[in-house]
Amino acid sequence: MNPPSAKITRAFRRVSWVCESVTWPLVAPFYSMLLSRSESLGITIGITTYKDRFGSCLKPLLPKICSLFPVEQVIVIANGHYLKDEQQDYVSRFNEFCGKFGNAEAEAYIEPRGLSFLWNRIITRAQHPRILILNDDIVLKPGFRRLVKRMVTGNEPVMTVNSSWSHFLITREAVEKVGLFDEGFTEIGGEDDDYIARMAVAGIRPRNLMTRTLSGRSKRRMKVSGLNSYGRDMSKEAGGYSTLNTEYLLRKWETSDGMFEGAVEVPDRKIRFWKQRE
Repeated sequence: MNPPSAKITRAFRRVSWVCESVTWPLVAPFYSMLLSRSESLGITIGITTYKDRFGSCLKPLLPKICSLFPVEQVIVIANGHYLKDEQQDYVSRFNEFCGKFGNAEAEAYIEPRGLSFLWNRIITRAQHPRILILNDDIVLKPGFRRLVKRMVTGNEPVMTVNSSWSHFLITREAVEKVGLFDEGFTEIGGEDDDYIARMAVAGIRPRNLMTRTLSGRSKRRMKVSGLNSYGRDMSKEAGGYSTLNTEYLLRKWETSDGMFEGAVEVPDRKIRFWKQRE
């Protein structure tokens, strides 16, 4: 069992996020007014989303992003969905909602695409050499802006936040050396493992920043359906995300817990040594 101190810490964190959600509507106009006069940080912020998270995730996230970063380019990309008729209606509501924010650029698809494709669209559309890519299922505190300032002033080509590829910064420098994400991953899952291995081959190691100004949303409170954009129950998929992507990753890479000829060591992965198959 967890010690009492751990339970108390978690309780304090939950309370702090509740207080944040209550107080944010009161202070949001202040941040918007103050930061709208600031100079650009020189970063593009990209958000990937989909139909089932429109109300629970994107609607609360995008206004906060645009308040904290009112002069930055914000690209919001909505994935397609296997329910085509519902998706058509969603795209209309999605475009209308994003249109309320002057610095938000919306892009949406009817047919579901791979996460690699969505990330690549953000990277290729970005106006700045540093691109911060976020999932939609996160909550933020105003202090997150200070973290982004740290990321912008750093020289690392790739940085993750809280040890997760659900929120990471990538630079043109990294893309020039490693390339874009592999769109052979046609669904979700494995694209980050592949990119980390390719980074290791290119001699790039990502830096990680820890922060309490960003947290994942409660899956229980999000109340999304049991199926993802591709119509699949991820709890029944290999790798916990996509059987197709998992099989593609295994076809592409030979891996081992021990060093073998031609392999590179990939940091912070359960399986340490990777070699791309011919």
